[in-house]
Amino acid sequence: MTQSQPPAAELLGFNNPQYDLAAKNVLSERSVAAYILKGTVPEFKNVSINDIAEKCIEGDIQVSKVPVNPGKTNAVKKPKKIKGLRNEAGDVTEGWITFDIIFHAITPDSGERIRLIINIEAQKTFSEATLKYILMKRALFYGSRLISSQKETEFSGSDYSEVKKVYTIWICMESPTDRSIINHYHMTEHHLVGKYKEPPENYDLLNIVMVYLASGPVRNRMLSMLQVIFQETDKTAEEKSEILRKKFDIEVTAEMEEELRTMCNLSEGIYERGMAQGITQGMAQGMAQGIAQGEENKTIDMIRNLWKKGMDVDFIKDVTSWTEEQIMKVIKTSCI
Repeated sequence: MTQSQPPAAELLGFNNPQYDLAAKNVLSERSVAAYILKGTVPEFKNVSINDIAEKCIEGDIQVSKVPVNPGKTNAVKKPKKIKGLRNEAGDVTEGWITFDIIFHAITPDSGERIRLIINIEAQKTFSEATLKYILMKRALFYGSRLISSQKETEFSGSDYSEVKKVYTIWICMESPTDRSIINHYHMTEHHLVGKYKEPPENYDLLNIVMVYLASGPVRNRMLSMLQVIFQETDKTAEEKSEILRKKFDIEVTAEMEEELRTMCNLSEGIYERGMAQGITQGMAQGMAQGIAQGEENKTIDMIRNLWKKGMDVDFIKDVTSWTEEQIMKVIKTSCI
């Protein structure tokens, strides 16, 4: 079967750091995260959205704060508040990357409270040709790090009985077919010689969930919600907020609506449609010149927005490739 890449998937990427940042913030809203848990994690299938958000998600949801690489994941302390986001690519010389969104959740099972470590990743594409790697193998690596990094955080010494179950959930903005898909991968037991059943809770600890979004109609509420957030590029932030409130009973805060507005304004769909229209009208060259002339202004606006959101100078340097002197000049000018 040939791979289908809907126009919305091609246009909605995470190439723009501000869009990326806003998208992660929206996904880290407790009510949105609750929908994702109910739609992808079997332990929450029969739990209400409100109970998941209010009772099951523990503490703060961390956004781009916890490094993936060995030796760094379990060295980061849990912040009291969500602040200070870091771009997924990290520092190319150091070679580290961060989990997009990570948090703990608990759920009752036969009267026992079981802690789950949940990781949610937003991904533009699954295409190996574009990524230069197989996305599923990256997901497996992230899940493995969520397991191995528990030593000296979730348990100490050799107390491996306390290893917690993990889910790494990947939300991809395109689908390998013309429909939206949710796939769950986990460990199972096969009896090769003889028959002995190990309790599944002792080995079924690493879970990967792949969510592939297509633009067609769906009956699944979680997929429908994600389509509203990421794929309905013809709607304004206010229209999306109204749909999320009325259809999904999500409390859209002023901060969340602002993030949705940022996503709408920076959507690659708007940019691509403008380019296509310009080419049709024979204005491709003029548009290219205008884009080049406006590049500096776009970067200045990006620096101001990132600084306003609490990003440090080192992070802004990574994103913009501007020098510290140039960045500080923009920041000082903005504060006058």
